[in-house]
Amino acid sequence: MARFLLVLQPRDAAGDRALIDALHPLLEALQAEVEHRTAAHLSALVRGGPDQLRMQLFADVQAKSGGPVLELALMSREPMVKGAPQSRAVVEDLLRCVEQCMPQFELCFRSDRDGALAP
Repeated sequence: MARFLLVLQPRDAAGDRALIDALHPLLEALQAEVEHRTAAHLSALVRGGPDQLRMQLFADVQAKSGGPVLELALMSREPMVKGAPQSRAVVEDLLRCVEQCMPQFELCFRSDRDGALAP
């Protein structure tokens, strides 16, 4: 099962709802179907790759000592043994969208580059 994690640090102070609301351009770009949403959480269905593989996107606001962060997790049934190319392509699209459409965030962690999160 493929699982990729991104952690975004807002450049300015913002409340939970504002951080989740800031995902709107990302959701549009990925053509994601929002399944559940609260002030600090969002889950959506994303389809990607030539096979239109079903993937789940989860967004959670997490309290950290330096201020809240937005954690994005993309999960699919694609095996990681072969690198999960379809899921990885969606992660790359996600990263491009964050860079281009969400300048209010700084990428501070990505699991495919930085490894597992420390406890």
